[in-house]
Amino acid sequence: MDLDQKINEKIDITLSRYDFWTFCKYYDPEFFTDEREHLIKVAEILENVRKGISKKVAISMPPRAGKSYIVTLFCAFMLGNNPEGSIMRNSYSERLANKFSYDVRNIIKSDKFKKVFPVELASDKQAVTGWSLTTSKQVGYFCAGVGGSITGFGCNLLAILDDPIKNMEEALSENILENKWNWYTSTHKSRLEKGCPEIHIATRWSKRDIIGQLEKQNYFPKESTIVIPALINGASYCEDLKPLHELEEIKNIQAPFIWEAEYMQQPIEVEGLLYTELNTFSLKELKNKPDGIISCVDVADRGSDYLACLIGYQYGNTTYIKDVVFTQESIELTEPAVASMLLDNKTDKCRIESNAGGHSFALNIQKLVNQKVIIEDKPTTANKETRILMKSGYIKQNFYFRNDYDNGSQYDVFMRQLTSYIRGGKNKFDDAPDVCTMMAEMIDNNYEGWFA
Repeated sequence: MDLDQKINEKIDITLSRYDFWTFCKYYDPEFFTDEREHLIKVAEILENVRKGISKKVAISMPPRAGKSYIVTLFCAFMLGNNPEGSIMRNSYSERLANKFSYDVRNIIKSDKFKKVFPVELASDKQAVTGWSLTTSKQVGYFCAGVGGSITGFGCNLLAILDDPIKNMEEALSENILENKWNWYTSTHKSRLEKGCPEIHIATRWSKRDIIGQLEKQNYFPKESTIVIPALINGASYCEDLKPLHELEEIKNIQAPFIWEAEYMQQPIEVEGLLYTELNTFSLKELKNKPDGIISCVDVADRGSDYLACLIGYQYGNTTYIKDVVFTQESIELTEPAVASMLLDNKTDKCRIESNAGGHSFALNIQKLVNQKVIIEDKPTTANKETRILMKSGYIKQNFYFRNDYDNGSQYDVFMRQLTSYIRGGKNKFDDAPDVCTMMAEMIDNNYEGWFA
């Protein structure tokens, strides 16, 4: 390194101690560039938090825009400047909250950070849910999933609520929204020490989410609120991070109200949603052997349709939807994917809709599973919307859907489509409710014969 480089690095290190955006560019110059103006706006508001100008901040941005990453850096930056302080950062799940905690801790342990802030982690307090610096007067950083307990901790530097709602399924549940609000007011708020600033970060799923409830009370000053939509005057909010063509592809396949909420940060209340309250479960709850394992396949009949395959674990009259194949890929990929899922789950019987090429699909699946699964193909003739409506009550009462799937997974896409189906509306896609209807008909109409 020549003399000029050493001088420039020394200047960057010195300035990074006192200006957050400079610190961001120093720590990760490839991600934090001056072209990413939305991140500069976030950094400016967070810098005002550090200076004590802003005490209540709301940040709403599309997925993968860097909002959680920049706040993770801000946590490390604040602890570097205030090594005796304490930060609380909670999220929709304990797993995500722990992930953020790991990230902050790893930044503090990095050589690059230590050049700016020579602080050290305490060797005796390094649990991911609560750890400290050697200089901390209490726990330096602690976290929890929304709904979890926070015992004996208080924060004075930052109180952060980062994405308290997981997905649209949660946003459509009145009970879940109410429980999250009650947890925020009773548990999260109780950990704030006098004068501690609050930061709320969220993708805006619903007007009734926590930010929405607080906005009704004029909780956030206008100058401390950032709303970044995915499209601004027809252009991407950040072309190099999320190109316009990618956003347009997402917009074309999503229900309009999901696009407006998740990407444009304009949550709306939709009348006529068929599946707003659904029973849920996690995989770890499926401990007992089921009465039977069944499957149902709705074969895509148009290029834009989804092939939908459900795996249902049956316990009496209750069906747990354990796995799904839900994709727009070609038949060359969907046939082996469906066959593999049937075999992996040791499926007893599978019904495949024989309309629009389903009969040949069923024959190919039968060959692939080699008689280890009984395959039945059957046409559907009644009006699709009528069938969906008639079986919706049975599904809401007897079907259970997973609550532990990964964002972006095929199960996630399936649930988004299912929960966005509008009764009597213009639905661009209906593959998810249709395949659920097929399974409900299969069980409800011939339950004894199916498991004989």
